[in-house]
Amino acid sequence: MGGDDFVALIAGNVCEKLCQSILAHFDHNVKKYFTDNDLEKGYIEVANRKGIIEQFPLTSLSIGVVVADEGRFNNILEIGEVGAQVKHAAKSVMGSSYAVDRRK
Repeated sequence: MGGDDFVALIAGNVCEKLCQSILAHFDHNVKKYFTDNDLEKGYIEVANRKGIIEQFPLTSLSIGVVVADEGRFNNILEIGEVGAQVKHAAKSVMGSSYAVDRRK
């Protein structure tokens, strides 16, 4: 999709379980990249380009799920648009999360 986004095509009946598994695995393993102090605070402190210390949340993962039932979309661009909307919804939650577009 671009940047650090990607697409995975999976069967709908395993979607929620797979999302939960991915997030649990990510959240467990990402901890090794932070100090105990960072984990306790829930953020890191880093100097920005101007040398000013800023606080940034710990790395998280956001998953947007689009159910592309047959006939729902006219083209791949429509799927991408809905995917961006759903990903935005997932990113609005603090920490790792997923959101599923349930519109028909």
